[in-house]
Amino acid sequence: MGRVVIIARILPEDAETPPESIVEKVKSSLPADIYEVLKSKIEPVAFGINAIYVWIAMPETLEGGTYDLENRLSAVEGVSQVDIVSVSRLIE
Repeated sequence: MGRVVIIARILPEDAETPPESIVEKVKSSLPADIYEVLKSKIEPVAFGINAIYVWIAMPETLEGGTYDLENRLSAVEGVSQVDIVSVSRLIE
């Protein structure tokens, strides 16, 4: 079974929310048997807001594609917006 890597762009609700805490909440909210957080990167956007980019591996055969992942990420406390930036097949 192949896997894909999703790059998700997460925007916090406000500038006071530490991006590192959102990354930790994302890691703990995703079931480890389906999703694997590979890495994350924080980039300044504007007015003190930081975008959080998270690379997540998941099975390519997962029904619904990225729909479940987007819903799980959006439900994390402190998250305002989630955008899927990229989906690529993972070569292992």
